[in-house]
Amino acid sequence: MKRIFLLILLLISSFGSKAQTIQNQEFAKANFYYNESRYDTALVIYGRILDEGYVSAPLLYNIGNSYFKLRNYPMAILYYEKALKLDPTNEEIKQNLTIANALITDKIEPMPEFFMKKWWRNIGNRMSSNGWATFSIIIFALLLLSLFLYLTTRSVGLKKTTFFTNILLFLLCICSVVFASQKKKHMESRCEAIVMTPTITVKSSPSQSGVDLFVLHEGTKVEILDVMESWDKIKIADGSVGWMPSSSSIKY
Repeated sequence: MKRIFLLILLLISSFGSKAQTIQNQEFAKANFYYNESRYDTALVIYGRILDEGYVSAPLLYNIGNSYFKLRNYPMAILYYEKALKLDPTNEEIKQNLTIANALITDKIEPMPEFFMKKWWRNIGNRMSSNGWATFSIIIFALLLLSLFLYLTTRSVGLKKTTFFTNILLFLLCICSVVFASQKKKHMESRCEAIVMTPTITVKSSPSQSGVDLFVLHEGTKVEILDVMESWDKIKIADGSVGWMPSSSSIKY
């Protein structure tokens, strides 16, 4: 029975390794076509890799670059945003996203953000959800070690030091768990979208008979607040809120 179990594990491992090798080969092949300026061909292969269930920041970034080279800026922005969800600290992705946003019609000034909220978000963006999860485990291990020293030492000075260290490590552990949870939730949610319709009029209600509020153009990022049948309640960077057809954007 044990041999059968080991054989199954070996087969699973070999299949996984083979699948990874094929994905790497396909990725390299797509990159070759990209470097040869055959962006449409590269996109087909990148898309095939995505269809097989493999997702990574470099893959999404390269897809965004391919669309950018084809001057399809809305799709480029979409994939840059997707890549940033997986790798929020990547400066190359941020830079290319900024360039792509400069090439679309809408230039929306973001609403001023409370400094504490901005500070908290900036700290959270220093690592991915996996990075914060790993950090949480390390801090928790240090907390257990410090707690052990606190309970076993007879030195008054060391006891005081470990007491305050325990408090600090506990707070760090709580914060890192919260960051990991928030990043994970943000990655899995589809509460943001990129407008894909060349021009769309945002309405006051989820109906074509609603009052016209403002106009958006392709490539603009929106936040999804609510969904009602075939309509999305959206919010843009300056705080304006309205309704637009769900078919006019792609969520991510």
